[in-house]
Amino acid sequence: MLMMTALVSGCRKDLLTSDPMLGGLDKQATINNDGGSFRILPNADAYVQDGAYANSNYGSASYMVAKDDGAGYRREIFLHFDLSGVPPTAVMIKQAKIELTGGVAQLADTANAQWSYYVIKNKTMDEKTINWNNAPHEGTLLGEVDGRFKTKGSKVFFTIPSAIIQESLKSDKKLFVRIIAKRKTTSSPAFYSDFESKESTEPLYRPKLTIDYSTTASNYYSNLVMDKLTFDSIQAEIQSSEQVRSFLQAQITDKADLALGMAPAPVAKIDGILEKSVNEESNRVYRLGLQYFLFREHPNAQKYLDKAKENLLAWAKINTASTETPQESAFLAFIKGYSLIREQLDLQSRVAIDNWFKTRYDFYKKQEARTNNWETIRVLLMLDIAYVLQDNFRVNETTTAFYKHLNITYRADGASVDFLGRDAFAYHVYDMQFMGQIGRTLYIHKGRSIVDSLVYHRSSSWVDQRATITQNPVLGGSMADGFAFLRPYLVDTENYKHFEFVNTEWAKDKTRTDYNTLFRPSTATYSLVEMASIMRNDIIEALQISSPGYSRFSDLSYYLNSFGVTAKNPYPTPAIVYADTPYKGAYQQLSDGRYTLQDLKSRGVNDNQLSSIIVPKGLQVTLYDGENFNGDSIVLTGHSIDLIALNFNDKASSMVIEKL
Repeated sequence: MLMMTALVSGCRKDLLTSDPMLGGLDKQATINNDGGSFRILPNADAYVQDGAYANSNYGSASYMVAKDDGAGYRREIFLHFDLSGVPPTAVMIKQAKIELTGGVAQLADTANAQWSYYVIKNKTMDEKTINWNNAPHEGTLLGEVDGRFKTKGSKVFFTIPSAIIQESLKSDKKLFVRIIAKRKTTSSPAFYSDFESKESTEPLYRPKLTIDYSTTASNYYSNLVMDKLTFDSIQAEIQSSEQVRSFLQAQITDKADLALGMAPAPVAKIDGILEKSVNEESNRVYRLGLQYFLFREHPNAQKYLDKAKENLLAWAKINTASTETPQESAFLAFIKGYSLIREQLDLQSRVAIDNWFKTRYDFYKKQEARTNNWETIRVLLMLDIAYVLQDNFRVNETTTAFYKHLNITYRADGASVDFLGRDAFAYHVYDMQFMGQIGRTLYIHKGRSIVDSLVYHRSSSWVDQRATITQNPVLGGSMADGFAFLRPYLVDTENYKHFEFVNTEWAKDKTRTDYNTLFRPSTATYSLVEMASIMRNDIIEALQISSPGYSRFSDLSYYLNSFGVTAKNPYPTPAIVYADTPYKGAYQQLSDGRYTLQDLKSRGVNDNQLSSIIVPKGLQVTLYDGENFNGDSIVLTGHSIDLIALNFNDKASSMVIEKL
């Protein structure tokens, strides 16, 4: 049965940033209305070396070394932090990370190396006496960080589970960490890495522990499904609405209860035959995770966590990724479900599941980057894994890959690569669902400010992939343009009709049952609900027309995403003129104003050159074949993909752009 949890207040997103004022301070706290960040240097740090140096102490050195090599050359790092200065008002630890700054030996094979780090309990450290022989070469494994860096000043972050900090604060208020270097294969070169110690002459390079905390009690922690505001809103609705309680009972609790009685059925690798069963088991883990996350105050909540863990561990034991990226999307619910319970897992289980997802990430990373929905799915899988693992390097790496993909996805009018290649809205909306999920992940973890720039980011390197000649990349469209391109076919079916796959490039499409059939707006609903987290009002308005009976209580994803935000365009919206069709060749952005031929030439637009034009909503463009607003003219209040249709191709010599 559903149980109501206490309503808690909203939370402002806080992002950890480097603080140039930290310098040589032993500790520093930054406090806001909901919590803050506490940063401290270690009270002791040192490295130790085996062999002939096993009795040597390096506690006063300005650097620390971790090295995996033969006997006599191995080195390990130890850091000890005093947590007694953490404010007593820190009732919940959100996240904690140790930051080390340094470099890796140039000859090191960083692609085949990693750092493993452990927490050591019930031990103290004296940096003036610690050496290889008396150091505690033990501890509970907290995680592994891939070796990547080869330059001085590189930063490495070691995530400390919130539960470890909470436990320490309740006991001795100490954190003792051991870091070792580790080659993945003994045949690779020795892995040598050095970091600045607290004795470093560069204050900003000294080790730091940053603890991000909340001063208000909350069952919320970071995940891939909802931000804290959504979590709090759902808790409020659970308390106030019988309709919501009944809906969540049917959509989450009942399905989680069914999952309790089902044994894990992992497969070594997904294929077309098994995709349905993988989807079903993945979604069972997702429902179990949601039940635990939303109703942790329930006395039986632990059984949902335990069952989700059982399933994930069973899959982690034998499953590997496949090259069929669209089928791999079945694992997205596994990743989301894991994000809802990871913070509460025992360390051994968390490391095992983390390693499964790390292996998957590395596999996806090696796959060839495509230009269609395959790449959107690949990036989403990698991004979600990176955030679950709280791996900043992987997050940045994948975010870069995503924007590279986004920069070639939409033509200026919003037609996607998938639509143009398959001549079908079926694939336009298929890709859109994954774009929406990427947007949600970035929104949850980077905050409201990322949404506007993400949704209205124009493709900067658009090329017509169907062209037979080499082209220069041009300015394309955005996610918002992609939705605008689709919208008329959702809300005005009398005037906007499209027969699917007629001009597809993929011969097999012509054997589909929906080949040459009319696009139906209802078939886009599953995708639109995923966009609601970042384009809420636009999606709701479209669904009210295209699917009148569909509401936030028709679908769990729609309900969760209905708490999302509506992106607003933060950029200017000029008209864009192109020398060729469709929307390619030499181009120029022109804001509202009057442009004689001389004005156009000064902006790189030649006489009688224009063949297609983008006219954003709210603008009107009048083209003249005379150089000073004279001669024949046409008025445009929308895009024109080919001015031949208007008998004005290569005729424009002046123009007026005005706001409506």
